[in-house]
Amino acid sequence: MALPASPSVVQSATPVMASNLSNAVVDSRTVPPPRQVMDEDGVLQENLEFARFEQQDCALASWLLSSVSTAVLPHLIGLDSSAQIWNAIVALYDSKTTSQLMSYRRVLHSQKKGDLSMKDFLMKIKSYCDSLASCGEVISEHEHVTAILNGLPPNYESVITIVTASQVPYNVQGVTTILLDAEARQHVTMFETPSLANLVSHQASTSVGEGVPTP
Repeated sequence: MALPASPSVVQSATPVMASNLSNAVVDSRTVPPPRQVMDEDGVLQENLEFARFEQQDCALASWLLSSVSTAVLPHLIGLDSSAQIWNAIVALYDSKTTSQLMSYRRVLHSQKKGDLSMKDFLMKIKSYCDSLASCGEVISEHEHVTAILNGLPPNYESVITIVTASQVPYNVQGVTTILLDAEARQHVTMFETPSLANLVSHQASTSVGEGVPTP
């Protein structure tokens, strides 16, 4: 099970748990009621409010422990209250998220088109942006476009110039369209060039043949 990103994730589990969480039972700032209180005669009695709080906190702690993966449990050893367990889970999740964010950002800005088709290259860039968004960091259109342009090879330099020189900023869809069109034109040129070379070679051979006198 993935670690919960915030209390709202846990709140969606059951109405009872949601109610408890919304009442800040797992908030470390919550002060539990006293274990004992004095009655009208000045005699210390067991505080029913404390017993109810402790029962509720134990139930939440057990539920949190049963909700995490076995890989997380070692990080929760020795923690007693739901607040301690919850804070440890959030801290662990945050550290993993930070690591993921750094990793996704690194690959986003280092991804090159290379031998990939333009469609596959653009999909890779989008997948990294989506992964960052899933970690809570939404990539702007400008950064998305910049990552695309930085990954293009030299034969797309004309497209890069058009996009960067435009007074009206290109969005991702606009850059996608112009790049797919450029790739299609390059493919047509690649097919036409050999045909033209063959035609010139054939014409040259014919001319030479026609110029040789018949014995």
